[in-house]
Amino acid sequence: MPNADGRVLIAALGGTMETMTIDGLTLFFDEEERETARLVQDTCEKSLRLIREQWDLDAPQELRVYVMTSWLGFIFHSAPWFWQPLLVLSLPFWYLRVRNLWRYAGGWSQRYGERCAIGVKPARLIRQADRRLGDRVFVQDNHIDEKIRQITCHELAHAFTAHLKLPMWLNEGLAMLMVDRLLEKQTVRHETLDVLARSAGAQNLQRVGTISAKNQDAVIYLYVRGYWIVRYLEDVRPDLLRNLLAQRHSRTELEERIAGALDMDRETFWSSIDSMAASHFG
Repeated sequence: MPNADGRVLIAALGGTMETMTIDGLTLFFDEEERETARLVQDTCEKSLRLIREQWDLDAPQELRVYVMTSWLGFIFHSAPWFWQPLLVLSLPFWYLRVRNLWRYAGGWSQRYGERCAIGVKPARLIRQADRRLGDRVFVQDNHIDEKIRQITCHELAHAFTAHLKLPMWLNEGLAMLMVDRLLEKQTVRHETLDVLARSAGAQNLQRVGTISAKNQDAVIYLYVRGYWIVRYLEDVRPDLLRNLLAQRHSRTELEERIAGALDMDRETFWSSIDSMAASHFG
């Protein structure tokens, strides 16, 4: 492991951070990132209310939010002490993958048992991020404050649904729709419907848990598919998702209930749903 990251790890385990308490969650940040922390604080307050109202979900038992300046520091500071030895031992298995994701991600979430932690980069690091993936999916806005709001709300939505272990398309679609609700506008490019229409029926992705950032087309399709299908379900069956989120379901149960609500056969659901969503909004 590089020396610089080694110093970050030592700082994460032994360093101190400023904190704020927001409606049951704790926000951690370095003093020099106080400006971003205040923006994250305001977004957390609004997002928490919105997620509860929209989905009738409770916050995780322990929820932490970080203004993260280092992915390694975030992971080790956010982990309970009894998780940290395991993280150190397993470091060779996840170090490179997570380090590579750092350049793309504006934020992410972790779950350690009953504890959920989300990290949001400060403005200066978001400006340095590789935006090629995001530019193909999201409506571009040069206001960095709005970008921080989007990331914060998106990751909070993940934290609220983490216990349900949702399939990736649904997990991402819900989070993206929640950002739309927070900002009261569509944040995904309308042109992405073309991606959905071109790839309609690609059944191989609905069960994916993770996708490599190197396969950009697959990443984009998964996010786009999740967003438009969730929006479609909200339009045609407004109470369906709220009811599904009331308890954990297996992937099979989720697919059966969604297909049934749409009067579709589960066996042909994935070969038809993309085209239906694309036609609905196109």
